[in-house]
Amino acid sequence: MLDKKLNISDQIGAYTKTEDDALLLLKADKSELIDAYSKTEDDELLALKLNISDQIDAYNKTEANALLDDKLNISDQIDAYTKSDNDALLLLKADKQELIDAYSKTEADALLDNKLNIFDQIDAFTKSEDDELLALKFNISDKIDAYIKKDDDALLLLKADKSELIDAYTKIETDALIDDKLNISNQIDACKSI
Repeated sequence: MLDKKLNISDQIGAYTKTEDDALLLLKADKSELIDAYSKTEDDELLALKLNISDQIDAYNKTEANALLDDKLNISDQIDAYTKSDNDALLLLKADKQELIDAYSKTEADALLDNKLNIFDQIDAFTKSEDDELLALKFNISDKIDAYIKKDDDALLLLKADKSELIDAYTKIETDALIDDKLNISNQIDACKSI
């Protein structure tokens, strides 16, 4: 097994000097790469690239002002909308607090005038109109006086329990009923006369 392996000295001697030079050129280190270009070539390559000072000086003051004029600054954005545009935008995108503060007192008064308030509802009828409406309605005293006493007695008889029937008649009515009926003394007298 050791015979099959190539030792270090065999590896070192495996390449000729020409082959070594070719390999070294392929694997050049940093110092070789730095020296690979002449000063003239370096200048040409650097001229093609833009450094930071070139970027700063690329626009003169006039060109910079022209470019800035074309762009909208923050104060232009603030003044870009009229008050009515702002009101329309606020209404579309307002929370409760913004809606409360969105109207002036005059606008709020105008809106309130268009709506019926509670005082308007209370004062909507005059006294005579109220009296007419009340006259059309049936009040409780009308209900009480609607029946005469005979009607009350008839209703009581139809819808009375025993205690109500006993209390329903006055003493005069009771006496009249008793007179109509034969009492004990009449029965006794009737038996004597026979």
